[in-house]
Amino acid sequence: MSEKELLIFPSRVTESSSEFHRQHLSNIMLFSTSDLVARHHERFFVELHEKLKQADIDHEILARHLVKALAYREQIDETWVTRFEVALTRAVDNFLCYITDVLTQAIILCPRLLKSQEQVTMAEVLEHSSIEEFTHWATEQHIARLSFKGLPAIADYIEKRLGLPISTDQGDWTSIKRAIAVRNLIVHRRSRIDERFIRSMTGTNTPLTKGERYRPPDSMLSETMKTAKRIVGDFDLRIAAKFGIPLFDIDESPWYTAPTGPDVLKRHPLSEGTASSAKTEGQPR
Repeated sequence: MSEKELLIFPSRVTESSSEFHRQHLSNIMLFSTSDLVARHHERFFVELHEKLKQADIDHEILARHLVKALAYREQIDETWVTRFEVALTRAVDNFLCYITDVLTQAIILCPRLLKSQEQVTMAEVLEHSSIEEFTHWATEQHIARLSFKGLPAIADYIEKRLGLPISTDQGDWTSIKRAIAVRNLIVHRRSRIDERFIRSMTGTNTPLTKGERYRPPDSMLSETMKTAKRIVGDFDLRIAAKFGIPLFDIDESPWYTAPTGPDVLKRHPLSEGTASSAKTEGQPR
C-alpha cells in the first residue's frame, strides 16, 4: 500500500469529511500495523542473532524468540487475504457512510430537499417537540430508506434533487462502483462469484467463473482508498459551497493531532524511509 498518497489530507473539510478521513486513517492502521510489527520483530531478532553469535549469551533464549517471531510472521502472512478483504470492505463502507452523512447535513440545512411522496403518521409527527427535531428525524429516515437501494439510487437522487454529480471523473466513478460490487460479494457471498457480480465487472477483461472464489488484485485496496479520497475531497467542497455546510481546518480535529494521527506520522511514518508522509492539501488557509 502506498502510504505517501494515502496520508495526504485536505486542509478544509465538513464534519462528514473529517469523520471519513478519521476512519480512513484507522482502516490503514488496521491493515498495516500487524504486518509492520511482525516485520520489525523479525528483522530485530535476525539482526541481533547475527551480531551476538560470538557473544557470551544464552543463544537458546534468543533462538526461541526468533522462532516465535517467525511463527507470528507466518500466521500474519496466512491471514493476508482475509485482512485485505476486511480492509477493502471497511474502505467501501466508509465512503458510503460519508455520502449519506453529508447528504443528511445538506437536507437538514435545506429542508426543501426532503420533499417527497413519503407519508408519516400523526403520531410520528407528535413524537417531536419542534419542527427542527422532526426535520432531523424525517431526514434520517429518508436517507436510511434511500441507502438500502444502493449507490446508484443515492447518486441519482443527489444529481436530480441537489443538482450535483457525486463524481465528476468517470474513471473514478467506475472504479468505486466496482469496489462496491467486490465489497458486496465479500459480505454476501464469501467472495464466491455469481452472475450478478459477473455483470457488474463487465469491461474489466478479467476472466470470471461462477462459483469460484474471487481474489481482488493486490492494487485494489490502495486504489479504492485513493479513489474514495479523491471523490470525497471534490464532492465535499462542492456540496458545502452549494448548501452552506460549514467547513473547518482539518487540523482542528482531535483525531488529526492524536498520538496515532497524521500530525505524529509526519515525524514517525508507518513505513521506514518515508519522510513527511502525512500532510494536507487543498484550499489555501
